[in-house]
Amino acid sequence: MVKHSRYDDISFQPILEDLRSYSWLSWRGDFSAALSVALLTVPQVMAYAMIAGLPLTCGLFGAIFATALAGLFGSSRYLVVGPTNAIAILVQAGTAEILYTYYRGVTPEERDVLAVAILVQLTLLVGIFQILVATFRLGRLTQFVSQAVVVAYMTGTALALAVGQFFIFFGMTPPEGVYSIFQKATYMVSHVDQLHWPTMWIGVASVLFLIGMRRVNRRIPAAALLLLLSGLAVFFLHWSPYPNAEMIDPFAEGYYTHVELVGNAGKIFGILPSFVVPQFDSMILNKLVSIAFAIALLSTLETTSVAKAVAGRSGESVSINQEIMGLGIANMGSALVGGLPSGGSPSRTTVNYTSGATTRFAAVLSAVVVGLMVFVFGYFVSFIPLSALAALLLVSSFTMWQPRNFVLCFRATRSDAFVLVATLMACLFFSVDTAFYIGIALSIIFYLNKASTPNLREYSGVGEQSVQNDSARHDGIRIIDVHGELFFGAADLFQATLRALAKGDSKTRVIILRLKHARDLDATACLALLHLYRFLNSNGIHLLLCGIPTAVSEILENSGVAEELGRDKLFLYNWRRPGTSEQEAMQCARRLIQTAPAPACPEAAAAQEREQVQQWLASASAIPACRE
Repeated sequence: MVKHSRYDDISFQPILEDLRSYSWLSWRGDFSAALSVALLTVPQVMAYAMIAGLPLTCGLFGAIFATALAGLFGSSRYLVVGPTNAIAILVQAGTAEILYTYYRGVTPEERDVLAVAILVQLTLLVGIFQILVATFRLGRLTQFVSQAVVVAYMTGTALALAVGQFFIFFGMTPPEGVYSIFQKATYMVSHVDQLHWPTMWIGVASVLFLIGMRRVNRRIPAAALLLLLSGLAVFFLHWSPYPNAEMIDPFAEGYYTHVELVGNAGKIFGILPSFVVPQFDSMILNKLVSIAFAIALLSTLETTSVAKAVAGRSGESVSINQEIMGLGIANMGSALVGGLPSGGSPSRTTVNYTSGATTRFAAVLSAVVVGLMVFVFGYFVSFIPLSALAALLLVSSFTMWQPRNFVLCFRATRSDAFVLVATLMACLFFSVDTAFYIGIALSIIFYLNKASTPNLREYSGVGEQSVQNDSARHDGIRIIDVHGELFFGAADLFQATLRALAKGDSKTRVIILRLKHARDLDATACLALLHLYRFLNSNGIHLLLCGIPTAVSEILENSGVAEELGRDKLFLYNWRRPGTSEQEAMQCARRLIQTAPAPACPEAAAAQEREQVQQWLASASAIPACRE
């Protein structure tokens, strides 16, 4: 069997090879890329922590530790792993629901401590799930999530991100509890009177600045420059990061111009990571497992898609399972310092690749630079307005929505359109983690519906046609080519279709099944083959199998099906001479037709049976009765 090395290989040999070949030239390229990635990372991960409703250090520590560990243990030289938009929204939805359900009466200080404790358990579970997936070589299972689900979920995530950040953008207080996107939008419109004008104007100016910088030059770190300028403006205007200090607005008497700053969300300067030992709470474990599984799956999908995308540009070969292994190690390491769960970041990976990174150590260096920036400039970061971070997230939310992919999925097939719309509607009216599960379930249901319908094609003297077509001309031999899955979900339909084909057919003497394109034979399919063989045998029809792949042949032998069908009626596929098995099956079929009597038609058989019954009754009446 050919090994799918792209998906199955897990090896840490590339780390040693990169270490041996590392040079000063490599370091120059990696450091230049690391600096560019770090300037983009700091504002992003702080904003993602704000989305999750957690201290900003959770995003920063996740970016530092997860990025370094994934860079070391992954397979890609350019992939940058860290907290992302979609994962932050899932974390926010999960932690908010748990806090609202189980810890509703706690104080704000206790709530922050509990939120971090829940995050530690959640991130650790995510890492465990991903390491198990990589260990058992299950990376290919990510293919069962259709692109329609991913596109719909990313669109719903962009909407959730935008609606959530509008509260900070306008200086409004968000509702307490767990609400859907639709409910939050309705609440915001009904409480528009709470709008804080100074906060909004800072947000509007930030959005215009980001859009203008994109048009000038996309290579300029606009996000870092925005946070620097907005922080300087707040500093010189004497807007303090502490909530009790307020200044009177010169434009409106008695109106306070206090603007919420990063310093209000928690202290980030002078903070060093401390290792924590996760302690699982059995009361919330059931809810944590379901949320962690959704985050692990989404994180894996993000990482594998970004890794494959950058590999397509760079020409490098990546191992999907090793990427998942590296991601799992990164999330477990991040959990031990209270960091957010991580996934592959498209924007940071693109910057890393285009900035001249040469080895995996570019990602590690970017994590070191992020740590130095926070430790050295953390005090000044505290003066950044939260509305500037909200503006950064609002702009990025529009880049998350990909209209071309959305239209493509909507127009491709009816099933894709249904999954797309259903997942998006679930995002609007339910929680995002529930919507993700709904989309995955619909995707798998449609896949199983297609997989459970094997494609049977009949070959006659004039070419190929469907088995439902009764106009096939044959000389007592019918050749049926089986395409698709023959697992338990398709076995009954496979058997029923062939039975219907043979029922009432007085001309067919031999049926040849070509199994060259049949896959995933299991015990149910083996039993279906036996039942079909017995049914055909009772009707005087021989069953031959040709083009049997090696894997299918082993299953037939191990299950005992080959012995009952007769090994002389099984013809293995020879990849060196592809048509040999079919030719041998045809020769065997002709010999069987010449040596075996033709089966009687059903009407003649019934008449013969009635005649035999009448003869038996007549002979029975001629026997003299026994006297007592």
